[in-house]
Order: sequence, then structure tokens, then C-alpha cells
Amino acid sequence: MSSHKVEIRRLDGTTHDEAKGYLEMKDPSVIRAPEGGYLMYCSLGTSVTQQWVVGRFRADHPGGPWQELPYAKIDGVDGREICAPAMMYAEKDGKPLYQMYVQTTCFHPDGVIALATSQDGEYFTGAEKPAATCDDLKPEDRANVMSLYDVGMSDIDIGGKTHECMVYSGYRRIGCGDVYMSLREKPAEGAQTPWNTPVLVLKQEDVPFHNRPDAENFEWGIEGVKIDKLAEGAFLMTGVCFLDLPRDVIGTRQRVFFAAADKPEGPWVPMRTPIEPTRYPEGTGENGHPDTIDLGTKVGLLYQERAGDGKPWHLRYTEFDKDDLTAEVRRHLAPAPAARAAGPKP
Repeated sequence: MSSHKVEIRRLDGTTHDEAKGYLEMKDPSVIRAPEGGYLMYCSLGTSVTQQWVVGRFRADHPGGPWQELPYAKIDGVDGREICAPAMMYAEKDGKPLYQMYVQTTCFHPDGVIALATSQDGEYFTGAEKPAATCDDLKPEDRANVMSLYDVGMSDIDIGGKTHECMVYSGYRRIGCGDVYMSLREKPAEGAQTPWNTPVLVLKQEDVPFHNRPDAENFEWGIEGVKIDKLAEGAFLMTGVCFLDLPRDVIGTRQRVFFAAADKPEGPWVPMRTPIEPTRYPEGTGENGHPDTIDLGTKVGLLYQERAGDGKPWHLRYTEFDKDDLTAEVRRHLAPAPAARAAGPKP
């Protein structure tokens, strides 16, 4: 599998590698632009101060090159870390409707998933109510979750009807999150369809290659998750895990991961970490927070990477054959040979 570092053309005419005061790029979310091509929204800023804005970029292809646009202006959403957007696009009353689902914090309690909308894709206004809060969870889940962050959005077909799928991480404690999901039937123009009660779909302990929450080497929880339907009975989860390695190699442990299910609510079967970090002159680091782009016979994957702890985040791109991914998902969901031979118990 080949990948390439994504070319970014800044507003001042430089590339992101040439620009003075280079800004890091994380958490990409890609939508098709109404006029053709693609729009990408992402976290744009610096890990040193954790100061971020939601950057905007345009390209003819999700692999780039991406041309920077003025960053998104968001009114009516309050929080310490308003970033990591998940974008959706629709039309309402014949006019463009850009929907940005976005976290309000990721390092503090009481974070929510906010919704902000725009007609031009640049100036956004926060909705009166958040899209998701801890109070939306089932009582047994609510007791274990102190904050929500890092939302992913997708449209999926269920029973011939389009549904919106919202997934996010719910913190047991700061940095220690599991994955929750909510569905709703795609609302018609002007309608307000409520979200279903969120369900816990993937615990950290269920991912065998992820660091254990109760271990001394624990770094961070599962995050950056999105769910896509590849075919009937074949759903793919992409997200971020942290390998179960010693703490002295922090900065090399974050990985994109795949998981499989036959329906959005699971059960989800972790598959693998499909991308090895690139060897850069300054070191080999880690990758994470992917977004998927449906290209017909291919699935594009745009993800963040860095060359090691303290190095700046940038974006890389690769593609997977959709039929191959679908077959892999189904293999992971098939009963084990011993179980098939034994048959059902009387």
C-alpha cells in the first residue's frame, strides 16, 4: 500500500513546509463541494499551545493538492478546544447547508458535541442546543462518562432509508474514552428528526492491540472514529488506537485502526492497524484521526501523521480497494471453523 504526503498550498502562496510559522494540520473531514471537487475542514494550529482554529481547504481530488481558504468563523459555540470538525452538506429550501459537528473540549470535563451551520461554508452559527451531551446517554452509560469529544459523521443506508450516523468518544476520565454511536433517519427539508439514544459500541478493552486503561503504560483512549457502510451486512469502522507499548516510546504509538460489523451498533470486531508510519529523516512516529472518502471502487483515506513526539502534524493520503475491504470485513465476521463444525447447540 502506497501513500503520499499531502501538498498544502497556503493563502500566501507558499506550501505548508515553506511557510514561516508553519501551522500543524490534524483531524481532517472531507465533503464533496456543491460546485465540484472537495472541501476539507480540519484542526489548524499548534500542539505546543493547543491553540486551534477550523481550517478550510479546496481540492479537485482528496489526495490533493489542497488550496487553503480563509478559516471557518464560528459564533455561538463556546469551549476551550473547538476543533476536530465532522462535516455534512445538504440543501435546505434550495440553499446550501453546511453542518459542522464539533467538540467543545478534549482536555476538560463537560464537553459536548456542538452543531453549527452555514450557508457559505465559512461563517457558522451555533445551534440553540448541542447535538449530543452526556445527558443523552443511557443511565448506566451516563454514570461512567464525564465528557464527549472527537465526533465523526456519515450517511448510511439502513433498510433502504438514509440515516445519519454520529459517533464520538465518551471519557471515563480525561484521555480515557470509549466509542458511542447514535442514529437518526435522514431528516427531510425543514424537519427536525431526533437522534436515537446513544449506545456504547466499542470499549477500549475490546481492542486487543490497544493499550489497557488500567495499565501503567496507558497513554490515551480510542478516538477519531467514523462508521461507513461498504455493502449489505458489511460496515467498516475507522478510528485511532494507541499501541500497547512502553511509555518511553510515546510519540510512536498512535495508529489508525479498522474494525468490522454487520450493522452500525455492532458488535464490532477489531481488524488491524492498516498503515505503518512513514520513515522520515527526523524519525518514524505515528499516525491517526482518519477520514474516509467514497470514490466508487476505492475508499480514500486522509489521515494525520508526524515523525515523532514533538514533531508537527501533517496529512497523508492513501486508497484501499472497496471490494477487498468488504471481503476482509466479511472474513472477520464469519464464524470460526471450529464453531461452524460444532453447529448450534440444542
